[in-house]
Amino acid sequence: MHIALLQHAAFEHAGILRDFMYEDRISFDIVALDEGDPLPDLDPYDALIVLGGPMGPLDYDDHPWLINETALIREAVVERALPTLGICLGHQLLALALGGSLSEMKKTEAGVTEIAFNEAGKRDPLFQGLASKAPSFQWHEWQVEEPPPGAVPLASSALCPVQAIRAAPRAWGVQFHIEASNGTLDEWLTPVGHEDELQTILGPNARTTLSDQAAIHMPRLNADARRMFNNFIQLAQMPAKAIEN
Repeated sequence: MHIALLQHAAFEHAGILRDFMYEDRISFDIVALDEGDPLPDLDPYDALIVLGGPMGPLDYDDHPWLINETALIREAVVERALPTLGICLGHQLLALALGGSLSEMKKTEAGVTEIAFNEAGKRDPLFQGLASKAPSFQWHEWQVEEPPPGAVPLASSALCPVQAIRAAPRAWGVQFHIEASNGTLDEWLTPVGHEDELQTILGPNARTTLSDQAAIHMPRLNADARRMFNNFIQLAQMPAKAIEN
């Protein structure tokens, strides 16, 4: 299997998903869009993963490549039926690419928060093996306001009603960061201004607060991520018609 990963910032990389791919001997190419890498030809790939990033999904002035990236995601899902997984920003871009709408949240969601799967989410094969409620690692100011036509909402949190969608038989978006690992927080807070921003959300002890949360929940977060990744790879290897509900 050969996977394309669309990356929007070096500090917001594929994290523990890279470890899973190395362990499973899955080949992958990182497309660093923020560093000027051209969008890939999708012909060589068996799946597409769209990662998160610090920019807004509609920030075309500073990141004009977002327009073409969104078009590429639509090509992957609609024209090619390519197995696709969007994470955080990738979740939002997937929804946008297929005709959904986005909005800025009234309150930024950050930290370890609980998500709950609805009945469709409990049945969805991407989340097979997960409990009906689970911790999630979050930091986002934008959300999917209206899922695309035909998409199925799968999960929610207290602040964000659309935490996951199934956008096509083999295309999913998750608002939460399944790629998070023990080093994620330090990497996220390295760029100038990021720790100050987190403090406005979680208070003056934001780093300690989130670090403590992560230490408690990371084993569960990583175990759930492994299940979701295994499920995604298994689903990516099946014909789309075989997994339609």
